Amino acid sequence: MSISIWHLAIGFFFSNGMPHFIAGVAGKRFRSPLGANSSARVNLIWGLTNFILGTAVVLWQSPTPDWQSFLLVYWLVVAMFGFGMSHFKGDDF
Repeated sequence: MSISIWHLAIGFFFSNGMPHFIAGVAGKRFRSPLGANSSARVNLIWGLTNFILGTAVVLWQSPTPDWQSFLLVYWLVVAMFGFGMSHFKGDDF
């Protein structure tokens, strides 16, 4: 298997989106390209934007069943985590 620029882009978008998405759903401020102390909403949107861009690159460059299975499971986990975060919030949120 050879690594292409598209694989690097996919990895970048998915890995860059994760800390922003987690900070956003946790209601925490976190650094983003839009500011040093960005709000939770900005980080949530930035994380989801990265996920969407990564998904678009996968579907554009590698629309194989393996990648489609990855995307299906990935988006299910993102949705479960995003919608279920309120169950894990403590008093400090």
